[in-house]
Amino acid sequence: MGKCPSCGTVLLTVNCAEVTVNVLMGKSWKGVKYFCPSCGSILSVAIDPIAIRTDIVEQIVNALARR
Repeated sequence: MGKCPSCGTVLLTVNCAEVTVNVLMGKSWKGVKYFCPSCGSILSVAIDPIAIRTDIVEQIVNALARR
């Protein structure tokens, strides 16, 4: 079992929220942050894989429509 590094609560579940991830070149991505339901400490932040997939599919559809 994982424990929150901040409060020590055993984590059977975590909370998740949308966040913007900024990249050095000025681009931003949709991301998710995972945080402790007990104390609210952020456990991890990552680029949202579902949002990335959706963006890629949209770009491909738009490129094919221009042909």
